[in-house]
Amino acid sequence: MSYIPTIVVENEIISEVDLYLPQAHLRKWNLSTPSTIAVQFGSKTVSARVGVWERGGKTSGKTFIRPSLAQSLHLPRGVPLLVRYDASQKTIVFGPYVGVLVSSYNAAFSQGPFGHLNSFFQEMSDITRKRGGILCAFRLQDVNWDAGIVRGIVRKGGVWRQTLLPLPQCIYNRLVSRQRERSEQMANWVQRCKDASIPFFNERFLNKWHVHAALEKQPTASEHLPSMVPYLKQEDLRQMLSTYRTIYAKPANGSMGRGIIRVRSSPEGYQLAFPGGLRKSFASIQGLHQYLQKRTKGTSYLLQQGLPLIGIQGRPTDFRVLVQKDRKGEWSVTSMVARLGLNHIVSNISRGGQMMTPLQALRVCGPWAGTTRPSPQTLRAVALKLAILLEESLSGQYAEFGIDLGVDVHGRVWLLEVNSKPSKSAKTVPLPEGAEDLPRRARPSVLRMLDYSAFLSGFPRTIQPQKTIKRRPKRNKNRRR
Repeated sequence: MSYIPTIVVENEIISEVDLYLPQAHLRKWNLSTPSTIAVQFGSKTVSARVGVWERGGKTSGKTFIRPSLAQSLHLPRGVPLLVRYDASQKTIVFGPYVGVLVSSYNAAFSQGPFGHLNSFFQEMSDITRKRGGILCAFRLQDVNWDAGIVRGIVRKGGVWRQTLLPLPQCIYNRLVSRQRERSEQMANWVQRCKDASIPFFNERFLNKWHVHAALEKQPTASEHLPSMVPYLKQEDLRQMLSTYRTIYAKPANGSMGRGIIRVRSSPEGYQLAFPGGLRKSFASIQGLHQYLQKRTKGTSYLLQQGLPLIGIQGRPTDFRVLVQKDRKGEWSVTSMVARLGLNHIVSNISRGGQMMTPLQALRVCGPWAGTTRPSPQTLRAVALKLAILLEESLSGQYAEFGIDLGVDVHGRVWLLEVNSKPSKSAKTVPLPEGAEDLPRRARPSVLRMLDYSAFLSGFPRTIQPQKTIKRRPKRNKNRRR
């Protein structure tokens, strides 16, 4: 498959031809000229007259489009795109065109409409543009399904501007509101994506219990699952504490360590500990249950087995592994970082945790009860296995999981949590040692997400072979000059 850079000419050409293509590609695609053929951008398809661009020089390998055709396709000017030929549909396709569904943006701030996520969206847009393609961010209300158009914002010349475009070739879900995602409006919206055959990935936030229940049925995944039960009544609390001295009460739909409570039993009673430092003691299971019921305020909670995880001075350590789909649509590990908690309860960076390399964490953390210690490669393999099994067990389409793993003092690897929408804020990006600010080069997670988006859009990227550099033989230092 070959792609051609595309240019929308500024003025109408006095000709019946709407789309000029290089002669070499017309031959390769077995297209005669002049001829009329279907041309597609996003959900919009029109018929166009195709001809050969006969001018030479630097423009000989590019595609040129008349403004009238670009307008019919809602093809924006000044945005470099690629073009390919779909022989099965006999259609010329422009792209890649990636849509990103967001909860909100402020169009009045044209240089930074996304708040703390500005750097993430800027990276995605600028890299897409550099490769050839367009990225458009939009809200649910920006889409007109009947007309097949979306009024979103596109970055051009360093600023974000509202632009009218057709429906995208694929959509990346970055909604941050669980409530909105569970709404009837969203359910209808997702169904319309499916009806229109638009891939919609990272379909929804994950519920901790649904993840546990899905993986529990997979023998090779269940070995990594701590015991967990829904917290519905006092007997659930009693049974878990009779089996495990330490348990954790977690919100089923929580994230970033919010709402987690540690519960410990002892001959004197029961002790609660919260991430903020608050501690409470209870003499009876009844008193403990009544307090927790008031504290959780009807929120869906789970009870999870406490694990003797390695750490430093009682501060827990876990390993966040980012697993994403690549340019071939296959799962692959993008990055892994160890997180040392600020307190004894959670290790999230957003809650004050500290980052270090996995190898460093496995060396300095402890205590170890034996000689068995997993390697970083083992952690990567476990995370990759869990991502593949989880997608097989869930409905919907996913392209990235933030998988949190724990290692206990015996060297056993445990699954702590899976996040289908890992944080993209700047402060959660690991920095090179000694760096004080974000690295200038693009984040691997952004590159891989765009690789997968291009794959879904029908423009899979190929890796260019690296040129071999011939080195001159070293001179003999003893040789006279």
